[in-house]
Amino acid sequence: MNKNYSLKTAPTALSKEQKSQNRPKAKRIVIGVDVHLKSYHAACKIDNGAIGAVAKFRSQTELLLYIEKQLKAAEEVVVVYEAGPLGYVLYRELEAQGVRCYVCGAESTQQRSKRRKNNQIDARTLSSNLFNYLNGNERALQSVRVPTPAQEQARARSRQHDQLVQERKRLAAQGNSLLLSQGYGSWQNWWRPKAFSQLSQLVSPWILELLKGWVDLLQALDEKIQQAKVALAQRYQGPRPKGVGAASLAQLSAEVLDWQRYSSGRKIGCLAGMVPSEWSTGDNQRLGAITKVGRTGHSTDYHRGGLADYPLSAPVPAGAKMAGSLERHQPGAEEKGHLAIGRQLMVDLWRVQTGRITAQELNLVMIGG
Repeated sequence: MNKNYSLKTAPTALSKEQKSQNRPKAKRIVIGVDVHLKSYHAACKIDNGAIGAVAKFRSQTELLLYIEKQLKAAEEVVVVYEAGPLGYVLYRELEAQGVRCYVCGAESTQQRSKRRKNNQIDARTLSSNLFNYLNGNERALQSVRVPTPAQEQARARSRQHDQLVQERKRLAAQGNSLLLSQGYGSWQNWWRPKAFSQLSQLVSPWILELLKGWVDLLQALDEKIQQAKVALAQRYQGPRPKGVGAASLAQLSAEVLDWQRYSSGRKIGCLAGMVPSEWSTGDNQRLGAITKVGRTGHSTDYHRGGLADYPLSAPVPAGAKMAGSLERHQPGAEEKGHLAIGRQLMVDLWRVQTGRITAQELNLVMIGG
């Protein structure tokens, strides 16, 4: 019996490319990227299909080439990755290529409940959350506001000032701890020339030798902090309420980025972390201490020192209540009073900056500018 055999040639690269061109384009491809310094894991979801296998890339260049390839296969490509130490470099690269990109806050509730977390799971979760977000579930992603390069530079300078202050506190605490442990009590600002001159006559030679190891560093930090504070004050232009420093307002503006972005006083209060925590269910409402969650959770410290002269605007029952508590010396009233005034300051600044009200209507005494 005769058999007929036929040989089939393997498809060439050209024929594969022609097939891909003839294939109809997808409406949208969403890509969740788990970003690390030495690796990028991307999970791709095409339209309403299932999430595909997670691809791994060794560099950002490889990832960008992959996303560029996806642009040819879909009408729109949307990417999301978590905010982290790598900043917004990838975001700006993708936006420059015409790819819509989101940066979101880190969230691992689902992984913790299942007690499993790895790069592949993170990438797939990001892709799924982005798909839900684009289809109307605004709570699927905690979107991060991406600053402009100029805003990012201003914020970095502001935060460097705070980092220098924290470093000074850390080193000062080490010296103070040594003095306490040797029975010399607690010395405030012990490294300053006047205090250190007094210490030199009291402490043992070996303690003095150890303290000198910190003095030069602390005095150098004093100088750097003062320079940073002056630079911040010079960056703030325009009038400001009496009792609020120019450096503090410059730092606040650097964290807020854009006052117009917030549509209510409650939202600007949430940004500062000056709203009560809540754990409510059914008809039971339970409010707790302030959340201290937000970009400017440290803003309470900005205002705590210099707000004695800040006038609360007229319709502030909470502020009036706090003022009454202060007069009666109720426990905790001073701290609550500072928070009430700080919160009201945030709201008043937002109202003035967005043109909802004038400083004169708030009875604010404006100085500078």
